[in-house]
Amino acid sequence: MPAVLLLALFAAEAAAGGVILGAAGRAGPALLAALGNLLASLQFGVTLRPGQEPLISRYSRYDSAARSGRLERYTRRLTASWALLLACFALAFLGAACGAWSAGLVSRLQLVLCPALFVGEHWLRRRCFPELGRVTLLRTCRAIWLSHMRVPHAL
Repeated sequence: MPAVLLLALFAAEAAAGGVILGAAGRAGPALLAALGNLLASLQFGVTLRPGQEPLISRYSRYDSAARSGRLERYTRRLTASWALLLACFALAFLGAACGAWSAGLVSRLQLVLCPALFVGEHWLRRRCFPELGRVTLLRTCRAIWLSHMRVPHAL
């Protein structure tokens, strides 16, 4: 049953994207990118509310080596960093939709900055928490996958 719901969600997302692209004309791709970044930012941001577990803290629970009390503050700040970065890209794409600058420029910037944050964070975590052992992209992706298979989504 979850697979059917996931497919329905993807179909609804594709349909909404098609409507936005058609209605907005040339600004459509930038508006669609703004909406996608806003939704991704919200997925991180809503988990920062009081009483909520930050999204990246949730992910770290599924990494056997990352069970350190010292990580709580770090993962909260990292979750906030992702929420802020994606919100900034949402605003940048909105500016592009209004003609302030090129959506292609914002896209290229996002293609550099998001992977740089993801990879750079691994380097930083390795330096700040040597007790975690080897911090790898594969281990992080596995923890994210396990979290999404076992925990309800933030939105």
